[in-house]
Amino acid sequence: MFRNYQNMYRPYVNAKNFHLAKHQLFSSQFRILRLLADKGPLTFAVIANEIHVEKPSASGLIRKLQELGYVETKPGKDKREKYVQLTKEGEIVHQEVEKTIDGFLDGALEGISKEEQEIVSRVLEKILQNLTR
Repeated sequence: MFRNYQNMYRPYVNAKNFHLAKHQLFSSQFRILRLLADKGPLTFAVIANEIHVEKPSASGLIRKLQELGYVETKPGKDKREKYVQLTKEGEIVHQEVEKTIDGFLDGALEGISKEEQEIVSRVLEKILQNLTR
């Protein structure tokens, strides 16, 4: 099963990055946009935890998104803490990219029933829980 996952993962990321390139994004950057769209402003530490990377890696991804004008930071209650949030441009780009990715994913899931998709989702979630406890 893990070999199948490994064999699928790189082609998936490459194809997804191809679709994201028109927005000057990579999949790891888009994960942050999606996270902020779903949950609102978050700290660097929370973002790093949610996307399962180290804080310096998350900081680099966020810095690039700031350069693109998709996110901005604002101070938290504690001066050492900064929150990251989508800009108006980031919200627009997020919506555009979601449409692009939805079309890409529809093609990738062609011929796979909703029931099969739900089973795979549940299994992957259980594996993630096992790996992160």
